[in-house]
Amino acid sequence: MGMGEPVSSLLTQEMIDRYSAAGYWGSMTLADYLDHHAAYAPDREAVVDARGRATFAELKLATDRVALALIEMGVKPGDRIGLQTPNWIEYFYVRLACAKMGAVPVPLIYNVREHEIETALIDSRAVAFFFCTDFHGFDYVGLVERLRPRLPGVHHWVAMAGRRIAGMASLEDMLADPIETRRPPGYLVRFHPSANDIDILMSTSGSTGKPKLVLRTPNIFLALGHHIVQRAHLSPDDVVLAVAPINQGTGYSVAVVAALIAGCRNVLLDRFDPEVALALIESERVTVAVGVPTHMIKILNSPSIGTADLSSLRLFYHAGAPLAPEVAAEFARKCGCRLMEAYGALDGGTPAHTLYDDEPDKVFNTVGKACPGMELKIVDEEGGTLPPDSVGEVVYRGPNCAVGLLDDPNHSFDAEGWFRSGDLGILDRDGYLRIVGRKKNIIIRGGQNISPREIEDALVSHPKIVEIAIVRMPDPVLGEKACAFVVPRAGEKVTVQDCLDFLVSRTFATYKVPERVENVAEFPLLPNGKVDRKQLEGEILRRLSEGR
Repeated sequence: MGMGEPVSSLLTQEMIDRYSAAGYWGSMTLADYLDHHAAYAPDREAVVDARGRATFAELKLATDRVALALIEMGVKPGDRIGLQTPNWIEYFYVRLACAKMGAVPVPLIYNVREHEIETALIDSRAVAFFFCTDFHGFDYVGLVERLRPRLPGVHHWVAMAGRRIAGMASLEDMLADPIETRRPPGYLVRFHPSANDIDILMSTSGSTGKPKLVLRTPNIFLALGHHIVQRAHLSPDDVVLAVAPINQGTGYSVAVVAALIAGCRNVLLDRFDPEVALALIESERVTVAVGVPTHMIKILNSPSIGTADLSSLRLFYHAGAPLAPEVAAEFARKCGCRLMEAYGALDGGTPAHTLYDDEPDKVFNTVGKACPGMELKIVDEEGGTLPPDSVGEVVYRGPNCAVGLLDDPNHSFDAEGWFRSGDLGILDRDGYLRIVGRKKNIIIRGGQNISPREIEDALVSHPKIVEIAIVRMPDPVLGEKACAFVVPRAGEKVTVQDCLDFLVSRTFATYKVPERVENVAEFPLLPNGKVDRKQLEGEILRRLSEGR
């Protein structure tokens, strides 16, 4: 990790040599792609957010100034920098500044709060924290004032896009200072990190416990970015709308990495609203949008879906959670665009994508084929490889895989480098992967296994249901039963009998039918947009304990 604290990871020289020789890894970083576009297309727009626009030349100047300011503050290559923003252009300024001078960003989604921020800053040993002072009525300054006394290791607190705070640095001041005139030409080059240095620590969503910090290098994300560029046919003519958060997962991979490789114009939606998303597609002539299934469902239910001009939109790229085939087909039809789905995990990698030109059956019913260089297989309980069309655990390895977790490099990887996903899947004879459930998410009802994913995929097409999540609930006789949380369509209420009739009509076994249904207005979401199943399980436990 440059000159900073050394980090133990799974990265070896043998991996570097192998993936470099195969052409998946190179010597460029994200900052190099920015500099390339600034040199050859300086006046082309790079980023648009709710408050302004920046060309590639303007983006380069801003990131150079922030990088130089960080060096002047005493930040060294390898030092960790906490960064919490909505989808704002400031994210690009700080993230790409780190890429230029070797600091390691620890990006956090705007809606995580004091506990999560404190945990990430402590666990990463961050020396600085960049934060927005105000966003949608939340007082981030008050939060930071409470954190400062408890975090003496964070030496620099930098306010962004709002109030100037006494005793803290300001990103606006960094951007306004022509510091580059006080440094010799090429000064930043001496700090340029290697494409194989750990250059970002991304926090997992915490869906299975305490959030963890994932180790990735420029080459890991760039390998994935090149896969996306190739499979989505991205070019400088594309306008990419970041519906998903750009500080994590899918939003970062597409709207930051792939878009920067291809030289696309980025449009940033700072807080999801389906009406605003549709309006941006129309006004900015968006060609590619990236989000999660929750975004797509809410867009489908928007009253503007039938009137917005979506003629420019050619592709909606989604990942992060399952999307029922019926919903996918309806979205593609109503929006008049193609869909692409990616499958993977932040602490693992992205082994598979559908292809832009795939047939609808593959697009709507699978998560695609292995990406170039990625090895993907289905294994049994003993780790033996299963033949096509068999159900087993999905395992994979390759050039876009993470190289462990901070302080736990071997997390979920075996001795041969295979990532154990915990997902149950089927590889068909054409090499397409279908996810059918989670090993740990199976509900065991009286010794019989129920896959929540299987039931969700069926019931989401019920005419009364908008969204559904199946979770386990305890039972004194059977051990566990299935409980369905549903978001019903307006004016409807979903019952157990509705679920029973619907599933039996589709020849499902009756033991798989949810034995309790909770109608709710919306689901609790994790910061990455996935349904917070732990909170739903806690809610049903609470209701049961109260005798409800």
